[in-house]
Amino acid sequence: MTRVESDRRANDDGNAVLEFVALTLALMIPLAYIMLAVFAVQDSAYGVTEAAREAGRAFVTADAASAYERACVAATIALEHKLDKPFDCETQLHVRYTCPEDSPYPCQHALEPGNTIHVEIDAKISLPLVPTSLVDDRIGVSLHASHDEVVDVFRAAQ
Repeated sequence: MTRVESDRRANDDGNAVLEFVALTLALMIPLAYIMLAVFAVQDSAYGVTEAAREAGRAFVTADAASAYERACVAATIALEHKLDKPFDCETQLHVRYTCPEDSPYPCQHALEPGNTIHVEIDAKISLPLVPTSLVDDRIGVSLHASHDEVVDVFRAAQ
């Protein structure tokens, strides 16, 4: 081995460890953030689905005067820890009902026995670690959940 080859090998000592650490950081930090964002979106999707289900259940068990308010409270409680911003029932909670065709009751109200209550919730969740100063509104993912709940046929007509 000549002196030139031994000098070249001496200059490369320790570079493999440095390259490994640099590549690991360059690849693992974005991968860890992507996984964190996916987990946050999945967790919020479960929360929005649960909120729609609970809003439907609260709506069909209430009386006609307080059904929407109870559905709003149930959805708000279910989403309490999932969203970074307050839940607005007027824009994010949509309740409508359909009457069965073979219903013996005249379909005038949502809480008639046998009616199907359809609840929809639209929510936008923020991605983690994205500051609001970079953009006007935080970058996020829009989520939508719906749930159908049938008014109990043994319920007295309201």
